Amino acid sequence: MPEPTLNQRWAATLVGALVGGGVRHAVIAPGSRSTPLALAFADRPDVKLWSVIDERSAAFFALGLSKSTGTPAVVVCTSGSAGGHFLPAVMEASEGATPLILLTADRPWELHGFGAPQTIPQVGMFGRYVKGAEALPTPDEEGLAHLAAVSARLVHFSQQAPRGAVHFNVPFREPLAPIDGAKGPVIDPPATKYTSARAVIDETELHASMAGAQRGIIVCGPRERNDDFGARVHALGARLSFPVIAEAASNARFGFPNAICVADALLRNTKFAEEMKPDVVLRFGGGLTAKAPQAWLDASGAKIFEFHEEGQHFDPHHHNTEFLSSFPSPPEGGEGQGEGQRQCLRHWQEAQRAVLANLTHPSFTDPHLARHFIAALPADTSVFLSSSMPIRDVDAFATSLLPLRVFTNRGVNGIDGITSTALGVAAGTQRPTALLIGDVALLHDLSGWLIARRHHLSLTVVVVNNDGGGIFHFLPIADRTPHFEELFGTPHGVDLSHVAALAGAQLHRPTELADFGRTVTRCLEGGLHLIEVRTDRHANVDAHRALFAKLSGALS
Repeated sequence: MPEPTLNQRWAATLVGALVGGGVRHAVIAPGSRSTPLALAFADRPDVKLWSVIDERSAAFFALGLSKSTGTPAVVVCTSGSAGGHFLPAVMEASEGATPLILLTADRPWELHGFGAPQTIPQVGMFGRYVKGAEALPTPDEEGLAHLAAVSARLVHFSQQAPRGAVHFNVPFREPLAPIDGAKGPVIDPPATKYTSARAVIDETELHASMAGAQRGIIVCGPRERNDDFGARVHALGARLSFPVIAEAASNARFGFPNAICVADALLRNTKFAEEMKPDVVLRFGGGLTAKAPQAWLDASGAKIFEFHEEGQHFDPHHHNTEFLSSFPSPPEGGEGQGEGQRQCLRHWQEAQRAVLANLTHPSFTDPHLARHFIAALPADTSVFLSSSMPIRDVDAFATSLLPLRVFTNRGVNGIDGITSTALGVAAGTQRPTALLIGDVALLHDLSGWLIARRHHLSLTVVVVNNDGGGIFHFLPIADRTPHFEELFGTPHGVDLSHVAALAGAQLHRPTELADFGRTVTRCLEGGLHLIEVRTDRHANVDAHRALFAKLSGALS
């Protein structure tokens, strides 16, 4: 048996250090220059290998794996333009605080600058969207120990707050293939451990503010970590008598009967919004999806304490009183439980009951589809909500007493890579997974369906098809140009049955809400499903406005 080549040992050392840092999934896009890296991952029984044809989909699939497992997934590509397709997912990882390891293979230094193919400048190609980057040298016998140390440090760095992507540019000289097909070594280099001490937080002002609160509230934005956050935050709310306003992607709404889940509708009632203007706000997670609650908070003049365990700061209007880097410690005594605060809590709860009582007469519109979609999901389903209208409708109208784990791409709020990311979530959680998506976002990521086909993944995709960009009808431009339909509405006229056929998915087209809910529940039993629901894009704005008016009026 021939000795492993230097390329094999170099790649095996790098991969071993990444595995030592927690990597368990590697997504490989096919290519020649990345051969040593691909084979080094393939030779390890402790890494799950995923082969994905398109680099853009590969990166979003790896993003979904990282989101759902809490550990960084690796995505590997060859040299040249291939790595450029990683950029949208890298942006989302950066802004969404998701760990991700990028390995771009490269040609050696002596081939650059004189016209050799696939020799674009790859060092620094992701700019500020990565937390750290290493431009590795070509494999060097004397550098193996340093390679292991650098790799261990960078994979650790990807998981430190704020978490994010890190980039290794890895050049190789030929020969890239192993000699006589020899299997490469499995190398587990000595692992340097990294530990971080958490500072003792001064909570003096926080506790004083909680003690004096008359209209204190807790606000939870998007947050994906799989921990006991929801239970902790509701226990804190109960202790303080603070209502917990939990948006759909916070993982503090579904399964928590005391969560305030229709804040968007409540705060459209100007009398209620004025009476309930908070004096103390405890904020968790990212920025709110709905504009009305965020604008209300910005104008409240309240003391706002933000807890950013992920290291991400959200304060675009600079109203926060204090940023704290950990969950608040339990208050002593009866902070926030005066009669004024208890009355505030009762007022929120009574108003929510009034609104929910008026959501019981469904019609086949986008808001009620979102509500019935969530209601149809069994306990512990993994849910992915696409950007644009799906997450807004679920956030505004959906409730469930069953625990659900919710995922989104709310870092940069894009519609690209949604299906690929949802498939990564399904593969990472190994649980029934449902995706709610619009037709434009679905068409934006057709190559993601090939991931499902090649790896036989189960996913239930509900597409709300209104033949174009429905969200643009809510913008002022909708009434201000004769070019709206061509440039913003963008009707496509695509028969989505062809998407199902592309991936070998089962197609369902329910026409009644009751049948829709039963179809969703049944599809989650396994397999790849596309549930298409047709709605009227042009009537959607009026349907939303009428429903919000009805709900706001219920408080009078």
